[in-house]
Amino acid sequence: MNTNDIITPMLDGLTVLELDRDGLAEFAGKLLADSGADVIKIEPPAGVASRRVGPFVGDAGLQFEHYNTSKRSVVLDLESEADRAALKALAAQADVVLDGLGVGVADRLGIGWQALHATNPGLIYCSVTPFGVDGPWSSYAASDLTQLALGGVMASCGYDDLPDDDPIAPIGGHAKHLVGMMATMATLAATFEKGISGNGQFIDVSAHESIATSTEMAVPFWIYQQRDVERHTARHAMPADTPRWQHLCADGKYLLALPLYIDDTRFAALVEWFDSEGMAEDLADEKYRHSASRENEMFHVVDVIGRFCARHDSDYMFREAQVRRLPWAPVNSPDELLRDDHFTQHRDTFVEVGSNRGSHLYAKPPYLVGNPAQLRPAPTLGAHTNEVLNTLGESEYDEDALAPQRA
Repeated sequence: MNTNDIITPMLDGLTVLELDRDGLAEFAGKLLADSGADVIKIEPPAGVASRRVGPFVGDAGLQFEHYNTSKRSVVLDLESEADRAALKALAAQADVVLDGLGVGVADRLGIGWQALHATNPGLIYCSVTPFGVDGPWSSYAASDLTQLALGGVMASCGYDDLPDDDPIAPIGGHAKHLVGMMATMATLAATFEKGISGNGQFIDVSAHESIATSTEMAVPFWIYQQRDVERHTARHAMPADTPRWQHLCADGKYLLALPLYIDDTRFAALVEWFDSEGMAEDLADEKYRHSASRENEMFHVVDVIGRFCARHDSDYMFREAQVRRLPWAPVNSPDELLRDDHFTQHRDTFVEVGSNRGSHLYAKPPYLVGNPAQLRPAPTLGAHTNEVLNTLGESEYDEDALAPQRA
């Protein structure tokens, strides 16, 4: 093969040091590593806490396995002066530091932004914390659940037929994913800017602010109308009541049929479709022809859609609606999603990765690129300590002092 034909991963050559305590920086590190960056995960001698989170396959925790693919693990005890010297030497050669240690921790240890930037002016230092590095809440602790509560997401999630019931929170690391994506975007933007100016910079990413950006129209409604949104079952939270968009189909599955985003042309196609089966009722009347007047009749329109859905299977409704460019879809359970060939096969969602712990399916990054990186399994604790530290010059750290900490 001609060397000019070799395509390297898109972030090949980008070196990232990941320092993490509570997992806020892990997802950003994963996205960068799975895209080709060399992400070196710095771990304490006992390993990061996420290694001890179940469920387990053998001695491997699945949470750690998922969030740490394609990274390298280096054991350093950051309470040790010699190990901190090694960390500083690594940072002098790195492009990015992801700091998830918590506000003030790295500074106390002498490995914060000011210390590392002094020896590496091109360093991009991304701090990922619950509430940012300053302000009255900066030192507060938080969990995924409390972030969803404080950021406003839970106030918009729930059921309108249970108005006095408790708010509902998404599960599965919702806050971690949002802040991880924000940190990744900010890091890549800073990397792009560095290519122009040559300068590094400090990035302050707050999980609280990341959550607040995902509350849709709740904040604007209050700013402009001083009205709180109400929780609506399986649809957007709004200040006023809106018709339900989900309908039970003949096969027992629900279909989410959005009526508000249908322009006049597509609504006419809906009416023609329903009329071909004698179920358009009065939707061909003039008052439904244009969106301005149709919005006033939306509860009735939705009732007609519901009666049509009740006569047909969800798959038929989905496919026929899509033919008419109607944004409708069945409500899939997780097992139905994983049986969907579009998701699992045509989009190459999963790839089989082998290691000394066996061969397993791993989720690839949620995007496809022309130069993908080869996914690697999460590293065992300290698997790359010697390999990485051997790249440092002998004068940069005390190897004898480090020896007890090395894997």
